[in-house]
Amino acid sequence: MHVNQNNESFFLEELAQHTDDPKIVGEKLIQFCEHIKKANRIYNLTSITNINDMLIKHILDSLSIKEFLKGRDILDIGSGAGLPGIPLAITTPRKFFLLIDSNNKKITFLNHVKISLDIENVNLLHKRVEDLSHDSVFDTVICRSFASLRKIFANAEKHLKKNGIVVAMKGKYPGQELKELDKDVEHKTHKLNVPGLGAERHAIIMYKK
Repeated sequence: MHVNQNNESFFLEELAQHTDDPKIVGEKLIQFCEHIKKANRIYNLTSITNINDMLIKHILDSLSIKEFLKGRDILDIGSGAGLPGIPLAITTPRKFFLLIDSNNKKITFLNHVKISLDIENVNLLHKRVEDLSHDSVFDTVICRSFASLRKIFANAEKHLKKNGIVVAMKGKYPGQELKELDKDVEHKTHKLNVPGLGAERHAIIMYKK
């Protein structure tokens, strides 16, 4: 295992806010990071190659939106390396996640992760969100670094159940993107606290009036 002991202790302490069993769940999330590191050369999953950094910049960052998840059925658009979908699925086993990505190699990687880590509440689909069936509807649509807010909502809207929401993860406050949203899109902005991360992070919650 390539995790510094101090980093692991810090990670498990923070993880305790998201699960009743941080030791077992933490081990699974560390293994997930090890899968990313091992597969990164083949699949080009992330620019972050140090597992200690992944635990903060990928795992704790993904979990920073956990409190906003609404309902049981969650769609992760452009999931890539499985972020934020995999960490959220592992820590919320009673919710069901569909992770989609247009890159089939990334879906192949995620299928390996799903089987290796025995994650039962995740399904995977090689598809662009624009081509996803209109019959597929969800309580919450999530995405991390996928596109502009306007484009995210345009792609997600038809897949929302009644009263469903979109949770878009962004870095710095996206003032210009918020101005470009259509007038009928309600939104709330939340500044995220990612333990150990100095950079700004925000979640934009969007829904129809």
